[in-house]
Amino acid sequence: MYQLMKSVLIKSSALSLLGAGSAMAENLHYSDLMRRAFITSSSINPESEVAFRIASERQNQDIVSFCHKLGLSFKKNGWETDPCGRVKWQATMQSGDKNPLLFVTFGSGHETTLLLSGVHPDEQTPLPMGFRLARHLLEHPELIKADQQIVIAPLVNPDGFLRDKAQRTNGRGVDPNRNFFTLDWYEKSLATWQSARNKSLPHFPGHFPNSEIETIFQVRLIDEFQPDKILSIHAPLGFLDYDGPGDQKGGSLTVTETKARALAAAISKKSNNYRVVDYSFYPGSLGNFAGNERHIPTVTLELRTTDADRVDEYWEQFLPGMMQAISYPFKKEIEESRNTQKFYSHYDDFVLRSKDKS
Repeated sequence: MYQLMKSVLIKSSALSLLGAGSAMAENLHYSDLMRRAFITSSSINPESEVAFRIASERQNQDIVSFCHKLGLSFKKNGWETDPCGRVKWQATMQSGDKNPLLFVTFGSGHETTLLLSGVHPDEQTPLPMGFRLARHLLEHPELIKADQQIVIAPLVNPDGFLRDKAQRTNGRGVDPNRNFFTLDWYEKSLATWQSARNKSLPHFPGHFPNSEIETIFQVRLIDEFQPDKILSIHAPLGFLDYDGPGDQKGGSLTVTETKARALAAAISKKSNNYRVVDYSFYPGSLGNFAGNERHIPTVTLELRTTDADRVDEYWEQFLPGMMQAISYPFKKEIEESRNTQKFYSHYDDFVLRSKDKS
């Protein structure tokens, strides 16, 4: 009887161990399935954005080091070896690869122009434009009127530029000009990428809007400086793209829309009558975010080619147009919109040194 009970207990224990092992194997199997079925995707939030700050005591040193690195890359393209020059660049944020996100302000007036370049670094010709304009304004302060303020972010996407081969996306493979949190992002962004772009990786909008620090950087500049007009420089479509407000709108225009279209025409006239088009905007793009939804007059200057050897030619042609964008008298009127709140103004300790003009 004892032997029988002992045998039963041993068999029972063995079955229990076998069952436990089977359960463990099953759990491991499901764990592996879950791991393969879902991706890990980080995003920017009040907790994670701390990693993208530059400590105040490090800012100057990081900027100097970064500018030296830029000079080496510019030299390879046959451009100037000191793109930063004597400009007093600022940077409170850094990219995923810890490159400073540079910006500079000129003037202290109430009419603000924001200029963005280097969003897509594989479009080489726009890269020197923001740096050259900043040096030009530093050398000619008389060009800045008392009522003007100019904000320049010359290289929005440094990680994409400082690769062995410059790329359109940032270091995490996301297009910074498709990642803005626009009203149509969740409905259309990934669908447009899959259909219109056939899942082209250089045009990937991200898994979530506002997931990239380069996008947040641009949003912060818009939030804090509240520009009256924005000029963004790209290539190689060869026209001035009017992005709004009133993009592709028929019928009567508002006062702001009429003035904004006149701004695009004035830039064109100063740029040898460069062609102006009313190109459609994409979900998650700057033109959609700023021009369409926030009614900030937004013009994209599309240079004709990405040929690095033509930078000097384009600089001579479009400097008058860029100066016209700055000098054109335009104080935007606040118009009601469904999506005009500041995104990051509640990050009290993350301010970009500007006054609220709302």
